[in-house]
Amino acid sequence: MEKGEDTGMEAKLVNKEAFKAVGAKWVGTFEQAAKDDIKIFHKEFLKRKTELKSALNPENIFGLSYHITQNGFTYYLALEVEDGTAIPEEMELITVPACTFACIEYKGKAVHEAYTNLYTWIKENGYTLTQNGLEHLEEYPGSFDPVNDVPELKIHIPIMI
Repeated sequence: MEKGEDTGMEAKLVNKEAFKAVGAKWVGTFEQAAKDDIKIFHKEFLKRKTELKSALNPENIFGLSYHITQNGFTYYLALEVEDGTAIPEEMELITVPACTFACIEYKGKAVHEAYTNLYTWIKENGYTLTQNGLEHLEEYPGSFDPVNDVPELKIHIPIMI
């Protein structure tokens, strides 16, 4: 285990109300994501997040994964906003439905293992995945540098209880 890595798994259930977010969209393959395309995309989003003047909490960045197909997915980096917020060029409005999530907080380089462990926890506890289009919701601190920092995030997977 590397220094600073938190592999302790304390999954819990979290209820989130529906919310609106505005952010940038990335579409690609798992291979592209593994080659750091999302890290670069995240770094670019950090440069633009100040354009979202009406963000409710600019220090809480959401990563939203949708439409996972056999080879890829759509990923948004976004900030929560109020209804009626102006949408900057090349960004989109995303509506996140109210949902119950299985959630863990994770810090370390093996994020894929944290996902695997959380999916195992969901199955072992008898929960079913929600089929509402949203596959994962991640929360990152606003100061997180995806290129240089060890990943630190909350991972949420929507479930039915």
